[in-house]
Amino acid sequence: MLRSPVPTSRRTAIALALSAPLALSACEFDPPSAVPTEAPTTEPLPDADVAGVARAQIVQMVATIEATIEAHPRLRRELTPWLDLHDAHLTVLDVGDDQTATAAIPPPTGAAARQIVLGAEGALASRLADTARQAASGDLARALASMSAAVTQRVIA
Repeated sequence: MLRSPVPTSRRTAIALALSAPLALSACEFDPPSAVPTEAPTTEPLPDADVAGVARAQIVQMVATIEATIEAHPRLRRELTPWLDLHDAHLTVLDVGDDQTATAAIPPPTGAAARQIVLGAEGALASRLADTARQAASGDLARALASMSAAVTQRVIA
């Protein structure tokens, strides 16, 4: 008789027994059809538009951070990780077009500029979450929601 190296509690066994039918009911048993779908159209897909909107929002945030660092060099150390985070997000959302943004002039004090950047990051997180709800693709929705969570986590920390 084989013994499991880790004993399973009754509570775990019951939970697995009760959740197995739910997990199986979520599975799709029909294989994907082998019939080719329509040829892609030249019009942008809705998810391409959603990704473009999210990318534009992040590009705007990057411009804001860069302007803040230029005006307040002492904030460079604190704000550079934000640029790294947004760079990773822009890589995921590469939709093939180079977007530019113009940032507002940062406030004269570093503390006020820092608060504006943090507020803008919080607003970006909210907009990314809203954009995730507009995505037709589950993969894009998850990516945008993950980006929103990453930004929120940094704002809170």
